[in-house]
This record gives sequence, C-alpha cells and structure tokens, in this order.
Amino acid sequence: MKASLLSSISKILTNSIEFVQSGGQAHPDDGGVSFKNKKTINTRICQLFFLSISLVFINSCTHSPEKYFIAVNQVGYEIDSPKQAYLVNAETTWFELVRTYDSKVVFSDSIKTTAEKDSATGDIISVIDFSEYNSEGEYVIKAVGSQSESLISNKFKISQNVYADALKIMSKSYYYHRCGTQVGDESGWNYEICHTNDAPFFENPEKSKNVTGGWHDAGDYNKFTVNTALSVGLLLYAYESNPDNFWDNHLEIPESGNGIPDLLDEVSWALEWLMKMQHENGAVYHKVSQKTWIGEYLPHTDPSTRYIFDISSAATASFAAAAAIGSRHLKSYNPDFSQSLQSASERAWKWLQENPENFPEGGFKNPEGVTGGQYGDPSDQDERLWATIELYKLTDNEKYLSFFIENYTKLFQDGIPPISWRDANSLAMRAFLRSETNGKYLNEKETVRDATIRHANRILEVHGQNRYNNLLSYEQYYWGSNSVGLAYAFDLIQAYKITGQANYKNAAFDQLHFILGRNPLNLSQVTGVGSAPVQHPYHQLSEVGNFNDPVPGMLVGGPNNHLLLNDRVISPYPAKNYEDVFKNYLVNETAINFTAILIYVTSAISNPKKRTNIITISN
Repeated sequence: MKASLLSSISKILTNSIEFVQSGGQAHPDDGGVSFKNKKTINTRICQLFFLSISLVFINSCTHSPEKYFIAVNQVGYEIDSPKQAYLVNAETTWFELVRTYDSKVVFSDSIKTTAEKDSATGDIISVIDFSEYNSEGEYVIKAVGSQSESLISNKFKISQNVYADALKIMSKSYYYHRCGTQVGDESGWNYEICHTNDAPFFENPEKSKNVTGGWHDAGDYNKFTVNTALSVGLLLYAYESNPDNFWDNHLEIPESGNGIPDLLDEVSWALEWLMKMQHENGAVYHKVSQKTWIGEYLPHTDPSTRYIFDISSAATASFAAAAAIGSRHLKSYNPDFSQSLQSASERAWKWLQENPENFPEGGFKNPEGVTGGQYGDPSDQDERLWATIELYKLTDNEKYLSFFIENYTKLFQDGIPPISWRDANSLAMRAFLRSETNGKYLNEKETVRDATIRHANRILEVHGQNRYNNLLSYEQYYWGSNSVGLAYAFDLIQAYKITGQANYKNAAFDQLHFILGRNPLNLSQVTGVGSAPVQHPYHQLSEVGNFNDPVPGMLVGGPNNHLLLNDRVISPYPAKNYEDVFKNYLVNETAINFTAILIYVTSAISNPKKRTNIITISN
C-alpha cells in the first residue's frame, strides 16, 4: 500500500513538473486534457508544492531504519544440541564465534542458508549454524562485513546443563508470589505479611472463611483456583519428567533442608491454599479477588477487600486433578498431607459426579459490578477427564478409568487446543498415556497416541513456515502468546516421548530458544534470565517496590495484536506488537501459569544425560 501510494504521488509530481516546464502543454498521461491558461498553471504549481510536502511526510512516517541484530538464545545451548542464531535484516556471508573472556575467535564459518522473510515479523532471516562447536564457555557471535559494520550478539553460554541456573531462577519466582506470609531473603525482593483477612464471601460479606495463603496470580494479587491448579499440575509434571532437576536446598526457601525437594515444598504451599478453597460438600470456590481495580500497591499495603466467589465445576475438577497429582508425588515425602490431598480430590470428584453439568451454566461469570479476572470456562469436560485419569493413577480404582474411557474422545474430536487454565486436553491425554492399565485399553491408548502425533505434525508444519522457527501461526499472537507457543512445545515433547523422533524435541527447543532471546524483539522474555531480559513487566511488587531489577524468573505474556492498550498499534507485524513497558499489561504482565509451562518445557528437554523412556502401547 505504501509503495503504491508513493508511486502515485511520484507520478503526479513528474507530470506536474513537466506540465509547468512545458508552459501548460498537457502530458499524455493526463488523459489528453489541455491546460492553456495561467490559472491552470498556478493550480499545478500549488499541486506540485503540496504533493512534495506530502511525499516528504509519507517518507518520514513510513521509512524507519531497519533493525539489524543477531538473535541468540541468551541463556545458551547444550553441548550436543543443534546451535543456531539468526542474522536479522543484515547481509553478510561470514560469522565468527568469539569467546568472551579473552576475545578469541574460536570458530568461524560461512552463512550457508539463503535469507528469507518471516511473515509475522517482516524480518529477513539468515541462519547462523555453529552446531559442530562443542566446547564449554561464554561467547558472542560476530557477523563479519555486514552493511551495518560488525554486528555482535548478546552473550550466551555453551554447557552440558546450560539451563540449570535458569530453571532454578524460574522455580524460585513462586516464592516471591506467596500470599499471607512474610517473604524475605538476601535477594531484597521482600515484603511483610499480606492479605491476612482473606476472605468474606461476596454474596454474604457477614460470613467469611480462612483462605489465606496460596500464590498471587499475576501482576496483581488475586488468587484463582483454576490457574493455581493448572500451575501446580504443570510444576508437578516438570518434576515428574525429570526429578534430577529438583532437589532439597535447591531454591533456598524457608522449607529447604527438610528432606523434600524444594519444588515440591513450593507446590505444597499452593496445595494447602487450594484445600482451604474446598466447600464441605466437595465443590471448590472459584476465586478470591477484589471487587474492582483500585490501583497498584506492595502486597502488604494493598487496602482492597478481597472476596470469596461462588463455586464452579471447572475449579472443582482442576482442583481434583492437581490434588491427585500432588498426593501421588508427596506420598513418600509427606504421607499425611498426601492422604489429605487424596481425600479432598475424591470428595471433589464425588461432587462432580452428583453435578454432571457445567456449573454455573456456561461457566463462571463475574457478578454484576465485579471487574477483573473471570477465568470462565464454557466446557469443563477436559478438566473432568484430567481429574479422573489422575485419580485412577493415584488409586488404581477402575471407576475412574471407566469414566475416562467412556469420554476420552472428547479431548481431541474437535482438535486439541493449547494448554491454558480452561483447556486441559493435552494434560489429560499425557496422563492417560503414562497410566498403567494392566494390558487393557490398548486400542484406546493407540487412538490417543495417534491423535497426539497428528497434532504434533500440524505444529511442525507451522514451525517449518516460520523463519524464527517458533510455533505460533500468524493469527495466534494474542494475550499470553508466549505461553501458547510453549503449550505447543509441551505437545511436541509428548510426541517425542512417544516416538523418540528428534525432530519433535528440536522444534520444542526452537520455541524455548525463541522465548530466551532468539526472537524479533532481541529480548529474553523471562525476567532476570539471559543477558538482555525484559526489565519492566507488569508486576506490582517489582514496580512499586523500587527494586533495581524485577523479580527474576517470570515469563511475560508476549506480543499481542488482538487486544491493544488504548487502541495503539505498536507494530503492524503481530510478533512485534510488544513493548517492555510496565503499564502495558496486555503484553508485559506475568502470570504463574505462564512461568509454569516454561518450567515444564525447560525441565523436560534440558537434560541430555538422561535416556528417554519411550512410551509403548503395552504400558
């Protein structure tokens, strides 16, 4: 459109200049019209002047300098893994790998791929491949002879377990989201005990229930059952996928040293709150939140009254799943708490059986006059199936497996949505494939296996079309897009575990590379992780506390061109519609579920020493 407009104006200018110079003789392209009087010549001179101004204005508005850079995973690359960086919007044929401590060029090579345009960013991408270099150290990549002089990437490392520190930082971030307790350590991200009055019931404020504890959900301090349960489930799956990544004294939290892996301690903090949210009849309350937004505060200075809102079947089913997983993993560490979780999960399932329809009808909705997070779910079938298969894995009770077998095709018959607080399809399918069914239901497992692989292959198609090799299609840069890409990485990991085929794992790694800096923003999307991370997330504690840096380890939502702050378009390209600005919560808010799926992906694929257990149908 811009090129067409400039071309039209240029053509008119040329005709006008020729017309004036000819003394008023019409140009053939004017359609043969003859201009023979002075008034017409003056009119053309005016046109010439205003069109010249227009051309200058349009050029100034539409031509901005190209952004040249080398995009890398700023955390780094494992020794034996593929290692690629991207040369963005620059032309050169040669690159150098430079060790940072002595500035020595340790590897160099030509850029062998043809530059290609990425549709979601408009960037021209050339692939820099240094996979054959396998020595540990810290490095930068230098593009030699590019038109913008020598481009140098952000720093990164090559190491056997290069993601270990990042995984620790991400996992520790949940400690700084604890509610109802004093939080403090040597890091400085400290606050006093908060929200000790949680909470009266919204429908009957004279009545209250102790629901202190849990995690602050996101940039705000509200607490949501469905999102906490999802985050708990993902963190426990991260532990399950690679328990060697987590140990006691790992995170340096108050519970460290008790003989329980610190991640399980942190998850227990959330599970204790979830149990407080359970009604005596087994159902679970949907959320604890303020009525309306009142501003930004430190946790312990927040003056808002927070309320308990009504029960929902989605919250109840999510709780049942998370409690069952927690019970299974805590059985050998904390048997009493494990038993309490099992009992609570089974009571929740009993309520769900007695109330087979989605409650409230159509999913939870905020009462009139209440604004903010709603977390409504129009269908709770996926959460029910996630709960029942996890209860079967915990108890070996056939009644839970029977319910799953009767309904499991609902998980994929209309496609498999990316994991979120309202879509647990992939979680339920993963749990079923990892369940011991004593030689039964092999056809059903084969069906789920095939559906998983078909879905993964569709993701690979998108991966192959993106020059940044991330997993989102052009239309999928909506709120929380970073977590959506990681949800697809989760699905690819399941296909890898099923088949052992490295292309699934490598594509999942590509999404992790994208999150950690190999992206069009040239920023790690995780606070405090990488050599150039985001600095201004929408996270009240980090901003109001006036710390030098935000709480580390939190994933921000990422590019979003579906919802715009003040209707302002940051970029015409969806994958660039992002800014590292505190107030823009639509792209830069953190959330516990965003970080949870990042931890899962990082843990599940980041240990090359561990041999992959291939899932067979005989299981």
